[in-house]
Amino acid sequence: MRTTEYTTMADRERDYWWHLGRYEIIEQYMSLALGDKKSEEVKILNIGAGTGGTIPSLEKFGDVLNADVSDDAIKYLKKRGYKADKIDGKTLPYETGTFDIVGAFDVLEHIEDDEAALEEWARVLKPGGKIVLTVPAYEWLWTDHDVSLMHFRRHTKGSIRKKAMNVGLMSDKVSYAIVFSLPLVVGFRYLNKALRRKTTEETSYVNVPKWINDSFTNMLRLEAKGHKYMSYPAGTSVVAVLKKAANIHTTNKISRAKKSHPTSRKLRRSNK
Repeated sequence: MRTTEYTTMADRERDYWWHLGRYEIIEQYMSLALGDKKSEEVKILNIGAGTGGTIPSLEKFGDVLNADVSDDAIKYLKKRGYKADKIDGKTLPYETGTFDIVGAFDVLEHIEDDEAALEEWARVLKPGGKIVLTVPAYEWLWTDHDVSLMHFRRHTKGSIRKKAMNVGLMSDKVSYAIVFSLPLVVGFRYLNKALRRKTTEETSYVNVPKWINDSFTNMLRLEAKGHKYMSYPAGTSVVAVLKKAANIHTTNKISRAKKSHPTSRKLRRSNK
């Protein structure tokens, strides 16, 4: 992710509706993943911790180890008083079977060989451990915003289930999330096209009055409660709990040919 994006995210993740509501959804899925397990027994690896917005939510559920590949992210984390390891998400320095939970919130889409990353995350899980993740939804929603954030792809529920299955993970629950915003996002983007507005490779934060920001936050809090009972059929994000089998350890990576994704080619061109 570009340096300017970390600055923007650090400013907005404390009070912007998308972040505040997303924290509530993440907490719901962490609760689902852990069940009755006591927090003092739980070890959590937070991959792609970014500027640290999700950390307070994760700390409610256990001992959190933060990690990120970016020097900029590490600086922000240390500035906020968090310890963090600088690591590549595909090659983890931790022993097999170390963690109860691996959290990866809007991280997988940044990794070209995402199945290799999933497999490595599964390796460091204890038997029966779980990956809790979020990713942006639908390739047809691809914009310059994705380029700015250095994404390789967007996902569907089906694509996440397939990738989990390919590396031997079970899908405990997969749902769309940030549901109410889908028609707003689609309408906004089609309006830009109709009016031939020029787009830039910048984040798509839209400034709104405080009362709208509060209303959107409350709508996502209500959605978060619904995730306890149902999976949503559409949304701008995908959220999932993926489980490692209780009777195996993942010890070796499966070698596979890396497939180039159309959007990855677009990203590489944009960085030249």
